[in-house]
Amino acid sequence: MLASTLLFALVNICIKKLPAIPAGEIILIRSAISLGLTLAMLRRTRAAPWGHRPQRADLVWRGIMGTAALVMGFLTIKQLPLAPAVTLQYLGPIFTAVAGIWLLGQPVRGWQWLFFGLSLGGVAVAQGVSGLGWAGVGLGLGAAAASGLSYVFNSRVGQQEHPLVIVFYFQLVTLPVALLWTAFDWHAPRGLEWAWLAAVGLLTQAALWCVTQSYQRGHQAAGIAALDYLGLVYAAAFGYWFFDEKIEPLAYGGMALVLLGVALNAWYSARHKPADL
Repeated sequence: MLASTLLFALVNICIKKLPAIPAGEIILIRSAISLGLTLAMLRRTRAAPWGHRPQRADLVWRGIMGTAALVMGFLTIKQLPLAPAVTLQYLGPIFTAVAGIWLLGQPVRGWQWLFFGLSLGGVAVAQGVSGLGWAGVGLGLGAAAASGLSYVFNSRVGQQEHPLVIVFYFQLVTLPVALLWTAFDWHAPRGLEWAWLAAVGLLTQAALWCVTQSYQRGHQAAGIAALDYLGLVYAAAFGYWFFDEKIEPLAYGGMALVLLGVALNAWYSARHKPADL
């Protein structure tokens, strides 16, 4: 998980290094690389790429929501400094919990609503004191919502499918969307841009492999997931070192409120999980 968090942080740096390349084009090349590697890995594991028929609708919806989260996430990274852009992505579990009321039949307790409010209040603080554009914040919230829904459909699929099958469906949805997007907005990459684009695809696939392995081999899912919050530390440090992104001190307080609300919700959910199931 430590390796995965670092790899995803490096992916964000690569995206920032491609200001002239449209987001759709980055997604297209990333998805093409990931699809090729996923097919090769599926062939090696001899897993059926199409999965089981009863799961296919949820697999498609997982791909749709994942694609929406990817598109809006890339646009957010292009519009906002790294630290707040990554912070907004951590709101995904809130939308997962809310959507789970209807799609998974899992209730949300009173304390959890308080934790959700704490996180959303942190977004308001960070936006207000740092003057983040509402367009970028809106995209970040949309990415978190789509990401949260993708987690719900991932839960509906459960462990009945190989993790690579879920990744395969994700790329099947993403590629046509990216192809249509780039048909209207294409910038021919030059020089080092090709290297940054290739790095996005390779680093993403490596990060996905690492995070899958961490959950399959680990025995404490909550402890493993907590390591993901190191991504914010990486984002703040890399944004300062590589892009000279300076953020108001109070904005860090707002980001801390976001993470506190998400962390409290994760802790509370873990303690009350048996009662919910």
